[in-house]
Amino acid sequence: MLLQHPQTISGKHSVIRPGVWRLTAASCSFVLSTAAAVLIARTLGPGDFGIYMFVLWLATVAVPVVGVGMSMMTSRHMVEIQGREEPRLVAGIFYFVWKRQYGRILLYCLLYLLLAFPLSWFFGASAPVLLLFLAGLTALPLLLSGVAGITLRSLRRFDLLAIIHLFGAVTSLFLILIAIQLQGDQVGIFLLASAISGTLTLVAALLCIMRLQPMRQAMQPGTLLLDRLTRGLSNSLPLFTLDVIVWQRSEMLLLAHGHSSTELGFYALSSAISARVIDISPALLSTCVLPLLLRYVPGQRYTSASDAFVKTSLYVACLAIPLCIGAILICPTVISYCFGDAYLPVVTPLRILLISAAFGSVATVSLTHLADGDRKRAQIRLGTGAALLNI
Repeated sequence: MLLQHPQTISGKHSVIRPGVWRLTAASCSFVLSTAAAVLIARTLGPGDFGIYMFVLWLATVAVPVVGVGMSMMTSRHMVEIQGREEPRLVAGIFYFVWKRQYGRILLYCLLYLLLAFPLSWFFGASAPVLLLFLAGLTALPLLLSGVAGITLRSLRRFDLLAIIHLFGAVTSLFLILIAIQLQGDQVGIFLLASAISGTLTLVAALLCIMRLQPMRQAMQPGTLLLDRLTRGLSNSLPLFTLDVIVWQRSEMLLLAHGHSSTELGFYALSSAISARVIDISPALLSTCVLPLLLRYVPGQRYTSASDAFVKTSLYVACLAIPLCIGAILICPTVISYCFGDAYLPVVTPLRILLISAAFGSVATVSLTHLADGDRKRAQIRLGTGAALLNI
């Protein structure tokens, strides 16, 4: 989250006004992706689901630092640069970043091939080498989709982004329904379905960009612009490392090595649910609450950055605390109904993680405030303390 904090930014300019259509599309995408995850968990059972989640995590955890523009900070920097340029130059920037991403993909593939066998040997049954290779296929479209997403955001085509996300959710659910009917290694089949879904979504995004931009008349960026792009595309390795330790479920490394795949599945599911809960309150604030306040309660406008930080933190806390308390109370019923009684041991770790999810939601405001102020040293100090405490 130090690298990929949600955009709950303190200021009127960052408030998202998506409208009914985009909110509906985003809600449908959320519901469909949740349904897909439920089907995978119910079909696999706790043991195989733990293997599925772990190999997928190993394959994608390094994507934000390897990929160009995959972290939130570098993505925002690229959007700001492209948003100020003419269409022909935007097309040229797209080609430049796309070609640069190819080099990163080759680096990722090389490192992944070198590490796949040692990781499989170290984690044993929790990470079979064949499943690691299949999981690696899901990271390739993810690396390229970041470039397409940056271009669409710079064009302010958030409607298309919502449609593309909805298309990806529908495709994923459709492929999973087909995969359930197939015979064989279900974990590998689901990983392959995830990779195909990501590839189809990437193709849809590229087709939209080709229609919107004069790609054949692309203009090569100048020397100064290339220098700004190169500096802005670099990701912070210290922040990435701290982000993995604190927010990206690094505990699964210990569970995968010293515990059964069933315990790994319980923890993976509980942490995935709590991570979704962390994102709900900031998303509701930026897309629903703040637009309504700015429209109907003019006196609630922020007067300064510190005032925005305090009020935004208070708003997120007012949303997150009741949400997490309600989730703690009803999670046994929800887990039993959605995933089956075999997943009821998830309730205890989930309740513990939901307590931290309330604090995590409020922390997104502080992390965003630090990132907006370009306080990298403060971010590193804060992340280091949290990482040491977590370890």
